[in-house]
Amino acid sequence: MKKLGSKLTYANVMASLAVFLVLGGATAFATIQLGKNTVGSRQLKRNAVTSTKIKRNAITGPKIKKATITGDKVKDGSITGSDLNAGSTSFSQIVDRIRGTGTANFTAGALYPLQNGTYTQNAGEDDQLIGALDVTFASTCTQPRSAVAYLQLDPTNPTILDPTEIAGIATVVDKGTGTVTRQANFSSYSNGRGTSIFAPTVPTNHTLTIFLASGTCASGSGVTVTGAGVDVIGTK
Repeated sequence: MKKLGSKLTYANVMASLAVFLVLGGATAFATIQLGKNTVGSRQLKRNAVTSTKIKRNAITGPKIKKATITGDKVKDGSITGSDLNAGSTSFSQIVDRIRGTGTANFTAGALYPLQNGTYTQNAGEDDQLIGALDVTFASTCTQPRSAVAYLQLDPTNPTILDPTEIAGIATVVDKGTGTVTRQANFSSYSNGRGTSIFAPTVPTNHTLTIFLASGTCASGSGVTVTGAGVDVIGTK
């Protein structure tokens, strides 16, 4: 033991330690040499940090520099509508779809049945009504043949046409022969409420109805409605 102790000098110990660190790999060396906050972007090899080496949910909004993520850095098709909180966006979008799919005779003063004619307008949301109905003229209805319908917004009595409750008017004229189906689009009725609804301060319910004003033929008969729809476009 005395002989062994005489051989242990400072130089021998340090040399043996150096050999241990080399043989032990870079991990042991890094543990001794690297201090807190000493590794920065310059010390990292390009592409050394991959997605698999980042802890899940470790990168949050506050850790991303403003304006660093631009369109060219987002993979095409990686962000879909389901990834967005639609209510938090300011762009226009369809907030409700109102439809009618039955067939009804175009009888003056009749109402075309809608399956879901009531919807709720959100507070602070401007709404635009875009709608149309499909009108079918039978071969027994000779030209010129035409049809007129009104889109009513919150009517007091839907069977009585009140100009102040009219949102839109749809007109179609056909000069052909045989059986044909034409689409009649609702346009804003200037003397009525119009198809635009300004944003309310609280959620507001609205009712839409379609009033069939007239379906005419030069001779004969056969004017029907085979479908209708209104899309509500909301903008915050």
